[in-house]
This record gives sequence, C-alpha cells and structure tokens, in this order.
Amino acid sequence: MALAATLCLPNFASAQQKELPEITMATAVGNMAFSAVWVAEQLRYFEQEGLRARITVAGGGAPCQTAVIGRSANFCASSSEGLILAQQEGASLIAVQTHNRNITVGITVRRAIADKFKLTRKSPLNERLKVLTHLGTIGATSPGAISEQIFKYLVRRIGADPGKLKFVYLGGNELVPALANNVIDGMAQSPPQAESSEAAGKGYVLIPLSLGEIPEISELHYLVLMSRPDWAEQNPALVSAAARAISRGAAIFHTQPEQAKAALRAHRFFDSKRLDDDLFNLAHSMVVKAIPPWGNMNEEGWQKVVDFSVAAGIIKDKNKIPPAREGVLWTNKYVK
Repeated sequence: MALAATLCLPNFASAQQKELPEITMATAVGNMAFSAVWVAEQLRYFEQEGLRARITVAGGGAPCQTAVIGRSANFCASSSEGLILAQQEGASLIAVQTHNRNITVGITVRRAIADKFKLTRKSPLNERLKVLTHLGTIGATSPGAISEQIFKYLVRRIGADPGKLKFVYLGGNELVPALANNVIDGMAQSPPQAESSEAAGKGYVLIPLSLGEIPEISELHYLVLMSRPDWAEQNPALVSAAARAISRGAAIFHTQPEQAKAALRAHRFFDSKRLDDDLFNLAHSMVVKAIPPWGNMNEEGWQKVVDFSVAAGIIKDKNKIPPAREGVLWTNKYVK
C-alpha cells in the first residue's frame, strides 16, 4: 500500500498543478532589467503563491500594453512612462507592483562614433550627451517606448531639438545586430544587450544610466507590473499573488544575493549557452542596485516618472499632466 501511494504521488502533484489558476503575463523585452520576474519564474514563486504564470516576451512596451488592453494578456511588465503614454491616449491601465527603481538602459553608440569624438564613459557627461545630436538613425523597440523617449529627454536636457532625431523601430531583438551592421548609429537597451555589443567590439555603452549619473531619472518606479483596473478589481487574489511573486523575486536579491544571482544565471535567457561569465557578471552588476527590496510604490517615485514624461515630451498637453498620488496611475492595495 505504501508503495502504491508513493507511485501515485507524481500524478497527484500533476493534478494539483493543473488545478492552479493561470494568468498570462507579457514583458516588454527579455533583458536583465526584469530580473525580479525571471527569478520569480525560475524559483517557482508564482506557483508558491497559488497560480501558474504563462510569461511571454512581447517585443516592446507598446505591444505588451496592447495585449493587456485587448484582453489577450492579464499583465504587462514594462516601463512606467509607457503606462502614462497609454493613459494619455485613452487606454486604462494601472500599475500594481514595481520591480525596478532606476532607469537601467545604457545609451550605446557605434564604437567608431565614440572613437571619432574621443569619448569614454569617464568623459564629462555633457560632452557625451552632445554626441547624441550627431547620430544618424537611432534604433528603438517601438514608438513611444523608453528606448525612444530617453534620447529625446537627454537631447532636450542639453537644449537641443529632439525633433531632429531620426528613429527606426525594430523591436528588442534586432537592435544589437542593426548596430553591428551599421544600420543604426545608436540604441538604448538594458543589460545584457547594450553590453553585448561592446563585448563584440561593435558598440560602446557611452552613458550607462543605471549608474545614476542623472539624479532626476534615478530612484523612480521604472519597471512596473500593470493591468486593466477593471480586471484587477474583479480578480484581486490573482493580482495580489502575481505582485507578491515578483516582489519576492526582487526581495531575494537583498536577503540572499548569491542565491538570487544563481537563479538568474540558471534562467533560460541568461545561461552559459547565451552569455559567458564576464558578460553575465557585468550585466548583473549594472542592474542589481536598481532592484527594490519589495514591490510597493510611493508618490515621490511616481512624481519623478511624471516629471520625466513631461520633459521627454510624452505628455504634450500640460493641462493633462496626471497627479502622482495613489489611485490614478498606481496602487499598493494588491502588493501591500
């Protein structure tokens, strides 16, 4: 009888797994900025919180949000200024959790351009910013995505005209090859994409924003988990479980950093077949300080998002600047 019971255990476990409610989640891209999501997936925190998460990469912030708005996904993990852009265009989304508190993109240019202007990461910031006005075509993931808006913000910061910048939208996977083949002159990507172009000798990460050189765009709620407000209100238990799982994926970077790093390394996106040790360690070092100890948000962090959105031209009508208070763009009632 004991043997029979033991033999039945795998089937019982499988039946239990099938009984878990399933949620669908899209991420804008598959880079390390979403480390808390990948660690939560790798360590099975979603299942421990009582649900199964089917996670896909949408290939940009806009398609990620469109999937939620169109009800083909329950959640989108993407950048917060994209949520503001969606609301400006009449779409209803709300952030229910944050898993990155710093803009982690690295402003990357072709190596030949950095050499031409004799610039390195140690050059004065304004000199590095000025070179952005000399770029030809700039690659971005999708219209309105952070990979486009950050260039506009930085160029406007030095008093130049962002309207003169030329963009082409290639999705997340094509930017590095496009830079390597001289199709584009610059891009803004989070680790490890930006760093991989440098390792290949084709690009150079001229302005790694994750290092916090520009305080106005540091310590803000950069990456957030968003959903439709109506769906969230109808499914509070599922939203709370998803928010808790990703928050746990962030928390372990603070409580057990080596275990978190090992889990991230073991994820299919970052294993040794995709990244060598040097590139993985460099990319990890660029994002780890931006991961919050939990996924709750505050008004100060959202005010920085709003201010960035105004400065980047995402919010074009100054009469439609949304308030940063809880309940408009974000809520902590699910993540707590």
